[in-house]
Amino acid sequence: MSSGACLQQQSLSVANALELMLGKVPSATQSHYCPLPELLDKVLAEAVYSPVAMPAFTQSAMDGYALRYEDLQAGVALELVGTVLAGQQARQTLQAGQAMAVMTGAAIPAGADTVLMQEYCEVAQGKLQPDPQQRYKKGEHIRWVGEDLATGALLFTVGHRMGALDLAVLAASGLAGARVYTRLKVAFCSSGDELTEPGQPLKPGHSYDANRYLLQAALQRLDCKPMDLGIVPDDPKLLRQVFLQASTEADLLICSGGVSVGQADFTRQVLTDLGQVQFWQVAIKPGKPFAFGKLGRCWFFGLPGNPVSAAITFQQLVLPVLEQAAGLVAVPETHVYTTAAADFAKKPGRLEFQRARFCTEQDSGSVVPAASQSSAALIELARADTLVVLPAAGSGVKASQQVQLQPLAFCLR
Repeated sequence: MSSGACLQQQSLSVANALELMLGKVPSATQSHYCPLPELLDKVLAEAVYSPVAMPAFTQSAMDGYALRYEDLQAGVALELVGTVLAGQQARQTLQAGQAMAVMTGAAIPAGADTVLMQEYCEVAQGKLQPDPQQRYKKGEHIRWVGEDLATGALLFTVGHRMGALDLAVLAASGLAGARVYTRLKVAFCSSGDELTEPGQPLKPGHSYDANRYLLQAALQRLDCKPMDLGIVPDDPKLLRQVFLQASTEADLLICSGGVSVGQADFTRQVLTDLGQVQFWQVAIKPGKPFAFGKLGRCWFFGLPGNPVSAAITFQQLVLPVLEQAAGLVAVPETHVYTTAAADFAKKPGRLEFQRARFCTEQDSGSVVPAASQSSAALIELARADTLVVLPAAGSGVKASQQVQLQPLAFCLR
């Protein structure tokens, strides 16, 4: 397709827009080794296998006494022949009629096959007397070598985003790092003469720029490299300079504002002049004005200027593409439904995402609409617990009917 050509001039469905974008934007290929302390939120470029078994040795699961289960059947006192602390090894093999004190995490002495909790035993004059009222099981309170994982077991697959517990698993396996995809460099900006930087005096007719701070925070949580290009006035020359900079320095550019049909909305015009426009409208509410294209090697996403529309289109349309570009393997969406505690009304035509809160006055399995569904009411989105998904062809749902829920993305909370 030549520069400036448009694939689609009418609103695409959300599904078709996603399919097109995911088909265009490739997954990450560049990778590097990352040490363990820096692995949080990184995406694995190689599968990770455990070089050791977990546990690496057979150990006691609690403080108690290691013995042979068959000796319990005799009901006689056992001779205490030593103590094994965590990090130690028993110096002798346990013989018939003998027991050995063991601490939590200590290696089980050879010959023992059961551990009794110390609370169920009496010790006097070097003899151990198990409580005859208790029922014991062979192998009780022992963690066997390889019980959790065998040597060489798969820990994590390619495309897995590393969480805090995942780092603990790697550390427990003796791994000091892993190979991860190189972080995406994502440029972002806001467009519009009416925007003012927070902290500055607000002129009449102006609004503070919220979208850049939403995008910066979301990109940081996604472990991208944010590149803040600031507020760009409604000036084609200035917008052109910003777009040219992003086209050579960034992997993706996200720009909010300027993608509608207003007289001063120049984003689409400049994008068309410098690169390629794939589409600029999606049948979604809030957020119908949405552009996708390319500037040199940089993929472009144009969000609406209204803060709620920007947040919703980021989650529904940008986030899946950005995660694919970062190398993350997509997790199949799980549909969750609950009862509507009030009507959720809409007009047919666009897939709609309405803000909602879980109802505390009725049963816990119902949701109520936010006080306002305006695309400018950012506070209602911040207060929302969830999004209610309303199909494009429908007219909403009535109270007591089932509604589909979608959580707000972790990077937007």
